[in-house]
Amino acid sequence: MGKFISLSIVTLAASAALPLLQANAQTVAETSQMFTSCSHRFAVLVPVAAKPVERNFNYTTRTGASVPAREHLIQRGVDRLSVTVVEFPASDPRVDDAHVEHAAAALRQKGEVRFQAAAPYDPGMPGRQLNIFASGNRQIRASVYMADRRMFITEANAPVGDFPAMQFEQSITLIDGMGNDLDAPNGTTEPRNFGCR
Repeated sequence: MGKFISLSIVTLAASAALPLLQANAQTVAETSQMFTSCSHRFAVLVPVAAKPVERNFNYTTRTGASVPAREHLIQRGVDRLSVTVVEFPASDPRVDDAHVEHAAAALRQKGEVRFQAAAPYDPGMPGRQLNIFASGNRQIRASVYMADRRMFITEANAPVGDFPAMQFEQSITLIDGMGNDLDAPNGTTEPRNFGCR
């Protein structure tokens, strides 16, 4: 009898959650769109009708060298959603965990780190994921990944629990020059393509 009641409760809870998940998926589809930068080799979900403003600047590496970088920024009031792509010279290694750690250390200075993990984008592509809480009920969700002499710093600074900010940071996708995802979806060898042919 106890197993039957437990199974019924689980079934009831799952069926009650299904409409919420479906509604959330519909909301995501209605409120976001994919932004792809073929030249800077990434794609990310952004709020509908948002087009990032781009700016070039010089990024200071862990060795003190100055290398070119480009920030793709969406500003929503005080909320900031950005992907910064740092380009390292051909003389540098294709990936360098020390560069990734240097960028993550700079992000850690922005508030109280509540979660952090060394999380590669895919084997051989080092990365970090961070969840930082700052003053004024702000949450900074961030990630740093490196592939093919490019470092990608994704940062979503918004109120605690803001879903579009979480979606933005979690959706970062690294692509090759043809627009193929560098990480093929689970269970397949066919990469997703983001239209950079």
